[in-house]
Parts: sequence; structure tokens; C-alpha cells
Amino acid sequence: MTTPAPGQLRVAVLTDDFYPDSGGVCRSIELQVAELVRRGHHVTLISPHVNFTPPPHVDYLTVPTWRLPHTPSHLCSLRWSTRLARRLSRRFSFDVVHSQNERGSMLLAAKLARVQGIPHVHTFHSNYAGTHAAVPLGAALVSVAFLPLVVRLLAGASGRAPVAVRRPPVDPGESSRFAAGDWMALARLASCIDAFTSPAPYVIDTIAAAAGTPTGARGRVVPSGVSGQFVAAERRRGSDGPVRFLSCGRLSAEKRVDQIVRAFNALDRDDVELVVAGGGPDEGQLRALAKQGRPTQVTFTGHIGDVGEVAQTVADADVFVLASYRFDTQGMVLAEAAAAGTPILYCDDRLRVGVGPDNALLVGPDVADLAAGMRALADDRERIAAMAAASATLAPGLTTAAMGERYERVYRDAAARVASETDGAARPDGTGAVRP
Repeated sequence: MTTPAPGQLRVAVLTDDFYPDSGGVCRSIELQVAELVRRGHHVTLISPHVNFTPPPHVDYLTVPTWRLPHTPSHLCSLRWSTRLARRLSRRFSFDVVHSQNERGSMLLAAKLARVQGIPHVHTFHSNYAGTHAAVPLGAALVSVAFLPLVVRLLAGASGRAPVAVRRPPVDPGESSRFAAGDWMALARLASCIDAFTSPAPYVIDTIAAAAGTPTGARGRVVPSGVSGQFVAAERRRGSDGPVRFLSCGRLSAEKRVDQIVRAFNALDRDDVELVVAGGGPDEGQLRALAKQGRPTQVTFTGHIGDVGEVAQTVADADVFVLASYRFDTQGMVLAEAAAAGTPILYCDDRLRVGVGPDNALLVGPDVADLAAGMRALADDRERIAAMAAASATLAPGLTTAAMGERYERVYRDAAARVASETDGAARPDGTGAVRP
């Protein structure tokens, strides 16, 4: 076991996603881990072995998973058991465990916290209530089967009974009859952990509205920081070419990239181009859709694994476009675009990080709205230049340093709360204190 330096926290960060290339959640974890290490803390990353690239200067463990071959990362789950938690606890002693997905990582973290008598912190990255419009059947199965199962499993893993919850106000954009139940399930999960965070204020507020106090008081907003490579990226393209619109992220239904392609097709003009960066299950469908417009003006890059290359792709765009609506929590790509000095066109008013009236144009979620926004910007290059300058001014407030400071405060507050709840008695195996 590692002996901590004075003031150092020993933090276990757990994820079910393939690290580091599964998307925004893993990018957030990657930056969080690096920042915590920079601040002098000792971090151990616990992750699936699938497509795993060890992070530098960080201890790591890959543990067994449940996963069907060739399935995507969101269907992967760390295995969890008291036996595994005890085996890990004989090798590692932590001050806090931090899970990042509502799957096996959350359950294994709860068992580790219970065995070692330490706080369990969890980050809610996903908005389940926002998935029903894009993937109605899959989202309904999550609502009626998966989330209730995770609530029961977490109650057993943590040794806590979920609190009674009430129906929270539901945003009109989350029109599914399952939406309120999704938020109530997240509130029950939150009641079984010591502290929870989210990059989005609306997530914390809605969980608090469903759970009430004291659960709601344990929630904190912690926006994901942005890699310094986005801040450092400089535009290489000239300014006299076509106006380049960029979509960057996972190509799946909930991201609504098809709306961007349809809106671009509706422009039907020579002085614009669209770059679609990223990979995912909808890539073939999107390529076919692009052929219905001006296919020579649409470029698909496929998945880009190198962060520096992603940053350069964003910096070389004239306008970053995000069509995700009522799905994303933070929308980390918005902060990355702002940090790279790129103007933004988006349609979800609940997304607040990296956007403002000077650097971003907020439009409605329909294809016609997105097309109108593209057209307005393509017709006004001076406005694009002013928006780019405004984006660049936001970069200092989007740093990983701010994220690391907030997480450290969450950890220390949770540790103090758990310490006040314990009776100080050591477990027979010496791994920690017993909570009442």
C-alpha cells in the first residue's frame, strides 16, 4: 500500500467505459486524473481491460467485466463482488472512491467504500430522460428494467435503503412518460452514496427536487475541464475558403448528427462545407444522407483518437455545430470549441458551459432552425470573426485546474461527513471503519 504524503488524498477513479477513447466521459476522466496528480494526490484508475491504454504517472487496475464480444463501451460493466472489493482492499488503501458510470463501476465503488469505511463519490454524466426521443425502445428498457435493477443492487452494495422520492418537474423537452421515473431513479441512487456531482446544474437541481434534503445537499456542480491542447491549438486554414461547419463527437442517434447533415443539405450553396468528425453506429446512415445533398462538400473523418488532432480539427473550423437536444449534461465539446476559439451553433438552452451570447448562436432544435442558423452565420463572416474572438476569451475559465479544485473540495467534504458518521471501530481485516 502507498503511504500518503501530508495532505495527499488516495483516490480510486472507476469507469466501465473503454479508456481513454470512449467519448466525452473518458476525456473528462483523463483530464481529472491528470489534474489530481498534478495537485499532488495519488490516483488509481480502475477500468476494463478492453481497448485500454495505461495513463502516464498513474497507478491503474484492469478488472474483469461483463460484456458480449464486439459490443460498444456503454454495454460494458465492471464485475463487482464483496470478495473482489476485499481482495483489492488488501492491496490498496484509499481515502475516497469515485465512480463515473451507473453500472458495475458504481457498484464496485460502493463495495470498496463499505469495506474500507471511506466516502463514495459518483458523477452523473448521463441524462437518461433525454434519450427517449432518439432511441425510444432502448430507453424504455433502461427505464423499466435497468435503472430499477441498479437501484436495488446499489442498495445492497452500499448497505443503505434508498430514500422515498417525489416526482420532480420535468422539462417539456423530455416528453416521454418515463422521464420523471428516470429522474426519480437517479435520486434513489444519489441517496445511497456520500456525494454526487454532475457537469450540469439542471442534473443536480432535478435530482435534488426528487430526493429533497439531505440527499440534495450532497450534490455539487463540477464542469469537466478542457485539455490545454484545445487552448493551444491555432487555426491553420486560411480565412478565404468556404465556411466550414464542424460536427465532432459520437455518431449515434441521441447526438442528432443527422439533423446537422439535413440542415447542411438544405443550404444548397457553394460557399460552405461540412466536416463530420467521429465514429459510431450511425456513420453509414449519415454518409447515405449526405449523398442526398452535396456530397463533395461533406467530409467524414472517422474516429480521431489523438486529442491534439481533435483540437486542431476544431480550431480549423469556422463554426462548431451541436444538435444534441435534451440529452447531454455539459456537452464537453462546447467547452472544447470555445477553448479553441471556435464560434458555436447549438440548440439546447440547458447547456451552459462554454457558451454565451457573444460566442454562440442558440437556435431551435428543428432542421429548419439549424439551417437558418447556418445560413445566418455563412452570410456574415464578420460576425463569425467576432464570435471567434469571444470564444477565445472564455478559455481561462474552462481549465482543468478549476475542475481539480472543485473535486478536491467534494472529496474532503465527503470524507469529513463519513468520518463524523463512523464509530471509529476498525473492521476485523483492518481495512477501515464500520459505518453505523
